[in-house]
Amino acid sequence: MAVADTPEDKREKALEKQVRNNSERPSQERKRNVFNGTQGKLTINYTIDGYHLHGFNDENGRIADALDGGYEFVAPEEVGGVKENVVSRNTDLGDKVRWLVGRTADGGPLYCYLMKIKQEWYEEDQAALQAKNNLIDDAIRGGRNTKDGTSAEGFYTPREGIKYTN
Repeated sequence: MAVADTPEDKREKALEKQVRNNSERPSQERKRNVFNGTQGKLTINYTIDGYHLHGFNDENGRIADALDGGYEFVAPEEVGGVKENVVSRNTDLGDKVRWLVGRTADGGPLYCYLMKIKQEWYEEDQAALQAKNNLIDDAIRGGRNTKDGTSAEGFYTPREGIKYTN
């Protein structure tokens, strides 16, 4: 009859597996964190090949919107586990990476979750956003600085027109 592993045995095996996995993973050079307030709370010091990483605050439905948009949660194992300079701020003991970034309106903790999207999809989304921005820029240059970009009636446009350089 087989003897069940004790909780201590399970923790030891999990730690050995993580050490083994981390030693097989190509090491990323540790970045020095300058302690002068210039690094934002949402800074992500890691990459996953083929993915764009982004931190989403858990407020106003942003996590649900991100999931609907193709983002997935990043698991601690994907970013080297919980270790210094990668996700040392991780406060989720489950299968997600999150860290405390502030307080909600009712005083509860506000968490940011690390999520990923395929790089190809991210680039497509960015191209669509840039196309929209280009339409707005063209409307401004043409003196059609309105919400829909069709008419400047009721808006001030200088006699010499609107000019700006890139």
